[in-house]
Amino acid sequence: MADFAILAGIHQGFFLILVFTALIPGLKAKALIYQPTRRALANKARWTQFFVWLFILAFAGHLFVTWGYFQSFGWLFLKDKAIGFLPLIVVPLLTVVCISLPRLWQLGAKPGKSQEKPSYIVDNPDLSLLSENAATLEIAGLLEQDNAQPTESELVDVDLRKSASAPELIVPLQATVLGSVTACFLQLFFPAVTLEPSILLFAWGVLVAGTSALWIMQSWQQQRCSRSSEWKPPAPLFRFLRGTAVLLLLATGSFFWGNQALLASKLPAQFKMTDHTNIDTGHGTGLFARAQSAQAGHDRAASAIQAVSVAELTGPREGEADRQFTLTAQKATVRLSSGKTMEAWTFNGQYPGPELRIKQGELVEVVLENKDIADGVTIHWHGLNVPNAEDGVAGATQDAVLPGETHVYRFYANQAGTFWYHSHQQASVQVRKGLFGTLVVEPAASTEGAESSIRDLTVIHHKPKGEGATINGADTLLMQTVSPGTPVRLRFINAENMPITYQLCGTPFQVVAIDGNDVNEPNLIANQALQLGAGGRYDLYFTMPDRPVLFASAGKGKTAEKGLLLSPDGSGEVPALQEGVPLFDPARYGAPMTLPFDLRTPFDREYEMLFDVAFGMFDGRFEGLWTINGKVFPDTPMMMVAEGDLVKVTFVNRSFMDHPMHLHGHHMLVLTRNGKPVTGSPWWTDTLNVAPGETYEVAFRADNPGLWMDHCHNQDHASLGMSMHLLYEGVTSPYEFGHATRNHLE
Repeated sequence: MADFAILAGIHQGFFLILVFTALIPGLKAKALIYQPTRRALANKARWTQFFVWLFILAFAGHLFVTWGYFQSFGWLFLKDKAIGFLPLIVVPLLTVVCISLPRLWQLGAKPGKSQEKPSYIVDNPDLSLLSENAATLEIAGLLEQDNAQPTESELVDVDLRKSASAPELIVPLQATVLGSVTACFLQLFFPAVTLEPSILLFAWGVLVAGTSALWIMQSWQQQRCSRSSEWKPPAPLFRFLRGTAVLLLLATGSFFWGNQALLASKLPAQFKMTDHTNIDTGHGTGLFARAQSAQAGHDRAASAIQAVSVAELTGPREGEADRQFTLTAQKATVRLSSGKTMEAWTFNGQYPGPELRIKQGELVEVVLENKDIADGVTIHWHGLNVPNAEDGVAGATQDAVLPGETHVYRFYANQAGTFWYHSHQQASVQVRKGLFGTLVVEPAASTEGAESSIRDLTVIHHKPKGEGATINGADTLLMQTVSPGTPVRLRFINAENMPITYQLCGTPFQVVAIDGNDVNEPNLIANQALQLGAGGRYDLYFTMPDRPVLFASAGKGKTAEKGLLLSPDGSGEVPALQEGVPLFDPARYGAPMTLPFDLRTPFDREYEMLFDVAFGMFDGRFEGLWTINGKVFPDTPMMMVAEGDLVKVTFVNRSFMDHPMHLHGHHMLVLTRNGKPVTGSPWWTDTLNVAPGETYEVAFRADNPGLWMDHCHNQDHASLGMSMHLLYEGVTSPYEFGHATRNHLE
């Protein structure tokens, strides 16, 4: 949702505004004591009041954005703000309104006229006479301002100076600054504080301790300046040096804190996924429900004698394969359809890699060879539920295959549908460089005649690093000849990090499958754009008309410079892309049917995943991090399940970017979107795009034992923390990842 992304940006901007608008009255109130005359003190107090009200106005705007808009997305979007951030500002602000503002009002009252004439007028009879004239009073005022010293009655006396330096006046304003800074810090660096009570308690400890220290220091200052009527403020140079010393002290503390955070953020040199200590069993859902990590890890280790290793969860090792393929990972120079050349990492020297077509139920054997990819490679079968050891995740289900090495994958292709394969070693780098290809599993029950009559086309969208988008490796418009009346199945795959939007122009069509899962009674639709998240797939079906049909990327002002053009004679006029067409909605498409489970079914385990963005250190670098429940990998929670469990997961995207969540080894049934049940065909998916502001409830049956990744398929997000795992009880893994191993983070 684009409006939520804008809202999230405004919300974060408000925190910075609050810090700035709180700082001004805090500094001005601190300077009240340095005013030499009652009039100057009153003016300064009135200006301080003005800036206090300006802060209150900014805070009211912040509340309007937070409560007036975020509440429409649900409590999970408000929880951290209502429990974590806002109270840190509200509590000191209430003391400002109740205590500081009345005192400022008294100090800002206009000083009464002196009963005695200023001494310089008494000593000058001429001015004494002129002073009865209103016009000359102005001249007298100028003379007083420029040439005369104020009288004792115009000076700030001891009592007034004591009131102007009272901790009750100054400290609430300073505490509001401290609360605003703390809330801003939490918002930027710890977005899910209510899931970490220790962080929240630490923040309140900082506020209370800081306020106490400020109160003590302000009390000392009040005592010093009210001892004598001859008190003089410190020299400006001294005040400047004192402020500089404070800033240097804060800068030094921040440097050492940052350096420690940098060192602490270093990923371990060697780490086993199954040694994870942040365990979520899915049995608790409250604010303090996830304090079970260390004990759970210990209990699991104690039962390791009965455990099964990931390395044992293989496909059949014996028997002749029905299909055999060899994929060689190698660097190559590829020529695009425009004639432009590109340095790529390829399978078998092709970009994309060769399409693998197999029949449902066949035993498949794929030999992976690494010719010259120095960091090593693997192959993950995206969307195809294979045994865990065949899943191809470096450091979890196997070791990366280094140059000169080979690895054999063997599995039964039990699902028919559209899938794809790619390397899962540093995928954010390797997939973008070209280590991917298409995988099609054709139904076993299809008749030979019916199968041969369908024109089956695969279209995979990809964007190499530093290049424009490609379709099947082409950067220009592809053209194919299709006879009118021919049934066409177009398998659409998004191998890019971001959601993409395409249009099929020139014919009505059906969406017959989503992520390799058939749609029940698909409707015939037209003039709808297809938005597909990263890693997702749509299968389209239509009958070729007697005119050209275009499948191309849609967008405002776009022309069909790239895409696929089908026509009866291999040419013809290119159909125009339409603007303003609605998006295809899989939650309302097709006909409902009986489900194996729904919202009324008792679930064995329930999990909640909150997606946020935060700033912080990651592996020794300062980055914008993508968090799950406030954590980044490897500290993200490990979801524990037992074989046979029915599991429900709630995805909540509170960040400003899409997160296509991909669960390996399983298919999820989408139950609700933004609180509303899915009403169309059962929506089964393995890669669910969760847009900013969206909430999904999904469920799956834990029927494929192993250690499975569950991560954002925007691979850049996964490489910066948005990755976690699903672990079956009793499963261990001998593989490790880290700088000291051959297996590296996404």
